[in-house]
Amino acid sequence: GDFLIASQLPQPQPAWAQQYNYDMQPIWARRFEPPAVTGGETQDVIETLMKIYQFSGGEEKYLKPIPQALAWLKKSQLPDGQLARYYELKTNRPLYMTRSGKDYSLTYDDSDLPRHYGWKIESKLPQLQREYNLLKTGKQQTTKTNRRELSLRVKTILNNLDSQARWISTSTGERLVGQPKFPVNSQYIASEVFSENLETLSAYLELLKTN
Repeated sequence: GDFLIASQLPQPQPAWAQQYNYDMQPIWARRFEPPAVTGGETQDVIETLMKIYQFSGGEEKYLKPIPQALAWLKKSQLPDGQLARYYELKTNRPLYMTRSGKDYSLTYDDSDLPRHYGWKIESKLPQLQREYNLLKTGKQQTTKTNRRELSLRVKTILNNLDSQARWISTSTGERLVGQPKFPVNSQYIASEVFSENLETLSAYLELLKTN
């Protein structure tokens, strides 16, 4: 959480980049991941900070970066309501790329985007603003699932562990982000499943503490 606070970029772009150097400056990663402000990861960071705030018992420092980041998201929405994955440093112009073989070129034109990457993403601004407002007023958003339903989910999660305490996923042939296309029925460990299961287990433990 403290790293997320420290890595927030300054005004007029008080959001986050995908990757940084040791001086906390946005830098290149893969050839199609330029140094830029990112719409997608900024939304993820805001969600994460709000979760940390709740698990920390309400440490205000985790909410402090959020208002200016929400304001940045609002002004950065595209005409269709989506967000660009990347925004140019300083100008805040939506930034895209074209591809020719293995070569990528930066552009402001979104008419010929490579299909293997999410250059535009859904804006979660209404949900993020609503959750932030609830936290600030002391009315933490309550889960729609009751204790019994959450207990059943926890039981399923624990039952799905294999003999080595792993959650194993089976490929249906889809291409995973940043990974090769696994053959149908091949087995693998999915970080998304791991993260979701830990989040559910943590929520259950918090529920036990308050009841």
